[in-house]
Amino acid sequence: MCSVMWLLRLLTTCCLVYLSASDSHTDLPLITDSVSTKSTTAAKRSVPTDAPMLNYIFDAHSTLNKHQHHHDHRWGPHFEGESKNMTVQAGGSAILDCRISLLQDKTVSWVRRQDNGEKVNLLTVGQQTYIGDPRYTVKFQYPDNWRLQIEPVNSSDEGQYECQVSTHPPKYIHVNLHINAPSVQIVDALGEPLRDKYYEADSTIELLCVVRHIAMQVQYSVVQWLHGNRVLNYDTTRGGISVKTDLMEEGANSTLSIARVGPADSGNYTCHLTTMPDQPATVHVHVLNGESLAELHHGSAKSVGGSGSLLLLLFVLLGRIQQVFR
Repeated sequence: MCSVMWLLRLLTTCCLVYLSASDSHTDLPLITDSVSTKSTTAAKRSVPTDAPMLNYIFDAHSTLNKHQHHHDHRWGPHFEGESKNMTVQAGGSAILDCRISLLQDKTVSWVRRQDNGEKVNLLTVGQQTYIGDPRYTVKFQYPDNWRLQIEPVNSSDEGQYECQVSTHPPKYIHVNLHINAPSVQIVDALGEPLRDKYYEADSTIELLCVVRHIAMQVQYSVVQWLHGNRVLNYDTTRGGISVKTDLMEEGANSTLSIARVGPADSGNYTCHLTTMPDQPATVHVHVLNGESLAELHHGSAKSVGGSGSLLLLLFVLLGRIQQVFR
């Protein structure tokens, strides 16, 4: 009986030892699995592949690529500036800037677009001019400004100019050039254009010619005054004639004075530029012979008053006709 009990205890002890060893052996894989699961989860969150170190490198490379893509234009030719509008006075110089960084082996060209862009004229390639007009030249300004210069400009130069770089596809910017057309006018004291001017005999003619939107100092144009076909600027035969011209950046003010006028001084007086004789300004001067300006104004007032009375009579008649037909 005692031996049986001893055997039972021995078997029980062995079972407990075996179970204890089994439990301790199964705990390790469970912990390892837990750590492995956490590592895998973290790896999945940070990278899309099964190689954490490679994923870290790929992620850094991807970030670098994104940064480079954002600044891709910095690694090839690009314009330092944008398309713009530009206004120049006729007779002056138009300088169209085209700043290009990192040009490398590419070529810069200037073209002009006309007829809403359908017609394209090649102006320059590199620093060579391909147009027969000598007013067009390339004035390269170190280090990166491929300037197109037009000198002197006129109203026919107005339009759209394009600076191109020979990339694929070509890169370009536009410059819309506007030319202020010159104007020549003979004006009164209020600056209004004159068509007729009256003077009494023995008084002094004073006429003001205003020239605008032309670079007089660049073009060296001269304001000329004429009486009929006779130039007055340098006339010494008549005497008492004075021409004073004040030049400005965008035009001139020229004053003609003629002292002690008589009937022979009546007629058309013309102001024009020697460089633009086809755009004159003309005023008709009347020198009164024995009639004063006061008498002339009085006669004009009477004429206006008679016309006013006639108009009043017509309004009364129209009113009565409307009453009859009602």
